[in-house]
Amino acid sequence: MAVGALGMAAYAAMAAATVYSVYSTQQSGKQAQLNSDAQSEQAQKDADNAASSAVVQADRVRRLARNQASEANASLAASGVETGAGTAININEQIIGNGEEDAALTIFNGQNQKARGYTDASNYTLAGNQARSSANSQSVGTVLSAGAQAGMAWKASAAGKNGTITSAGGSN
Repeated sequence: MAVGALGMAAYAAMAAATVYSVYSTQQSGKQAQLNSDAQSEQAQKDADNAASSAVVQADRVRRLARNQASEANASLAASGVETGAGTAININEQIIGNGEEDAALTIFNGQNQKARGYTDASNYTLAGNQARSSANSQSVGTVLSAGAQAGMAWKASAAGKNGTITSAGGSN
C-alpha cells in the first residue's frame, strides 16, 4: 500500500508540474501577444503622426514660399521693376512652384512613413499571434509528454519492473 501511495503522489506531482508548465507557457504566450499588440498600436500611432506632421510641414513650406515671393515682389518694386508683368511674374511662379514641389514631396514622404509604420504594426501583430500559437503548441506538447511519461511509468509498474535492481552484468 505504501508503494501505491508513493506512486499516486508521484502521479499527482507529475500532474501538478504539467499544469504549472502549461499555465506558465500560456501566460508567457499571452504576455508576448499583449506586448506585440501594444507595439503594433504604437507603430500605427507613430505612422499617423508622421503623416499628420508631414501635412503641417508642407503648410509651413507653402507659407515660406508665399513669404519669399512677397519679399521678392517688394524688392523688385523697390528697385522700380513692374511686379505684375514679365520677369517679376516668372520669379513668383518659380518660387511658388518650388514651394509646392517641396510641400508635395513632404506629404509624399509622410505617406510613405505612414505605410511603413502600418506594415510594422502588421508585423508586430503577426509576431504576437505566432508567439501565442507557439505557446499553445508547446502546452499541448507538454501535456502529451506528461501523459506518455505517466503511461510508461504505469506500464513499468504493472510489469513489476519498478524498484528492481539489475544483477551484475546487467541482467535481471
